Amino acid sequence: MLRSSDAVEFVKNWPAEITATEFCRPEWVLSAWNSLPELGKPAVAVVRDDDAWAAAALTEAGEPGAGTLAFAGQPLGDEHDLVLHRPDQAGELVTALVGLLEDVAAEGGKKVTLDALAPDGRLTRELRRSPQWALEAEAAPVITPALARVNAARHARRMRYLGGRGSLTFGVVTGDELTVTEGERFLRTRFENWTRQGRIDQLPAVERLPGFPHFMGTMMCGLAQRNMARLWVLELDGLRIAEDLHVGPPEDPLLYMRSYSTDFRKYSPGRILLEETLGQLAARDCARLRTGRGDELYKLDAGAGQECVLRAEFAPK
Repeated sequence: MLRSSDAVEFVKNWPAEITATEFCRPEWVLSAWNSLPELGKPAVAVVRDDDAWAAAALTEAGEPGAGTLAFAGQPLGDEHDLVLHRPDQAGELVTALVGLLEDVAAEGGKKVTLDALAPDGRLTRELRRSPQWALEAEAAPVITPALARVNAARHARRMRYLGGRGSLTFGVVTGDELTVTEGERFLRTRFENWTRQGRIDQLPAVERLPGFPHFMGTMMCGLAQRNMARLWVLELDGLRIAEDLHVGPPEDPLLYMRSYSTDFRKYSPGRILLEETLGQLAARDCARLRTGRGDELYKLDAGAGQECVLRAEFAPK
């Protein structure tokens, strides 16, 4: 088990060819450790077999006998798995990693809680085999863009209605344009919109931590440099009135966070943007749009299915 600076250095040196979800990549992990110390201290569980290894980037919180181990950035991530270097040589590494987590928990009296496990991930498959881990499903619907429930006539009507206020344009911000400053602006705008809607108390406490905007900005910028993050935007006369943050590769994106202008709420700018995005994804033969945790009505209205992620808990006896 690596801790503190050793854990940070290990993640910094992960090779580019690692196999990991968006929420386990160095850009996510390091941003969480640096910007959100309230969640816990850096830790990495790692097992090796020659030059192959399996790892889980974690945060460690609490005192011995009453502490916790969780994924780095938890509860913010929407799909986790272990990280593999040379997955074709993984062999027994996955089993060994789960054993290491259990041993660390037992020795320190810590509870291990792993949120948002990919349902078909290697770690999930291993945990299903162990009666010591309690697994619980949580909704994480997926939309198939080609089969999305979009009424073309109503979409066109909404476009005409909003377009009567000015010129509408759709765009994507990614790569070098998705800077830390741009990411922080997106978060500030979203926070302001929630405040004006009187919904600010509905945001999770972690999203109100002082370091959250910087965490998001650095994470978005880092992932964008690897073509793993982008903002889909709707503008009216150059003014951003709706924005959707996608993370993950363009061919398999996850809709992570949304924002729309309270001033234009009656025009449904968020729905217009989502429907336009689904059309563009379908045209690019994108097989699915993962929508993250939660079964909000807008997802179901767009034709999302019943997919889930899993929450796993291990408490030493």
